[in-house]
Amino acid sequence: MNRIKQLKKLQRSLKYRFKDISLLNTAMTAPSWRGRHSELDCHDNQRLEFLGDAVFGVLAAEYVFKNNPELAEGDLTVRVSHLANGRSLAGLAKSLSLHEYVLSFCEGSDNGCCSERELEDALEALFGAVWCDGGFKAAAALFHRLIDYIPAMPEERWFGNPKGALQELSQKHAWPDSPLYTLVKTSGPAHDPEYTMRVSVHGGYHAEFSAGSKRAAETGAAEALMEILIAEGIAQ
Repeated sequence: MNRIKQLKKLQRSLKYRFKDISLLNTAMTAPSWRGRHSELDCHDNQRLEFLGDAVFGVLAAEYVFKNNPELAEGDLTVRVSHLANGRSLAGLAKSLSLHEYVLSFCEGSDNGCCSERELEDALEALFGAVWCDGGFKAAAALFHRLIDYIPAMPEERWFGNPKGALQELSQKHAWPDSPLYTLVKTSGPAHDPEYTMRVSVHGGYHAEFSAGSKRAAETGAAEALMEILIAEGIAQ
């Protein structure tokens, strides 16, 4: 199947027809492919991924805000984090079979392959491409068509209070100096800053999260670290 036929098949799956199909091709081109084909006049998806990351974040925040009127900022942040984290995005990309369309090469391999990170980038780049092609309305329509593919957030009791759960877990294991929250950086204009917080616990486990307030960033970081600790079998 030639590339144009591939991309038209993907369009049908997405239920969105690009006015400029080259945007879709760029969104599905990983840097590893471009690096192996430097002689070709092509672009990789990193610029579109940058835009799409912001687009998906805004749409996720709007969705969570409208569908959870009873929740405070910290709980909203946790739910947005669940929708927009790398694992959810890569899972969504797999549900769309994006691995069949992404142009990619693994280091040292002559066969095409696609990593989890490349799937995540391709999904975000897709939203950037749709935004460029059809604007907010088109990107929002795609988001709402795909949102059901993301598994519902688990109902673990700590999801509503990840900071409290992390504190309780640290006390249970008698971890010294845990949890420890550290401001990594502050970015953005003075009237609209973004804070990146890191939380760490004994044993070298840590996670980072960025948000518009330190409290929200701490909550998001704690939620991310709890997911890591569950995956490691340290928490339930």
